[in-house]
Amino acid sequence: MIASLLTTFFNRFYVVLKLNLYFWLLTIMGGIIFGIGPAFLSIAKLFLEFRWNHQELTWKNVFSTFKASFKRGNFFFCGFLILGVILSYNLYFSLQINHLIFLIIDFLLIFALFLMAISFLFALFIESQYEATVKDVWKLSLLLSFMDFWTLIKLGGLLIGVSVLTYYNPALILFGSISLFIILASFISNKLFARLSQKLVYVS
Repeated sequence: MIASLLTTFFNRFYVVLKLNLYFWLLTIMGGIIFGIGPAFLSIAKLFLEFRWNHQELTWKNVFSTFKASFKRGNFFFCGFLILGVILSYNLYFSLQINHLIFLIIDFLLIFALFLMAISFLFALFIESQYEATVKDVWKLSLLLSFMDFWTLIKLGGLLIGVSVLTYYNPALILFGSISLFIILASFISNKLFARLSQKLVYVS
């Protein structure tokens, strides 16, 4: 039993490590700026397709997934990045003003930035699991962000937890933080996507 648990642990550790290293390799291959979005999407697709089967995470599968994800991955990443820059710009100026109204605006802008980050995550999972137009992916990702508040809380806790862990262990950004976050987020949002699938079946 102990041997089986150890085998499972090291297998999953290897998948997390392998996916994270692939993420950075793909990011560099895309010239960093145009590689981040497709790399995120590729990692999400690879895990959702192969789960813990590290033998399927071959360079051939990784590179073909990256090529297929390049255009839409950049579109989603750049779209959410532009929104994030606009919100951050407004938050910066709002923080310069000491007034109760602007304090409320500060919290709303921070919450909007969090929702935008979660919507980007959901867009990755939707693109990885469903065939949908870019417009529908955007709409569904925003819809899911308001569909289950408890899932939002758990994803927020996960984001904070992984960020704190990475802050105290900077090497994790290279060896595990990104893939670990995507993997754990996929498990946290499982029920939410099951509900979405039921709704889509009902609509169709």
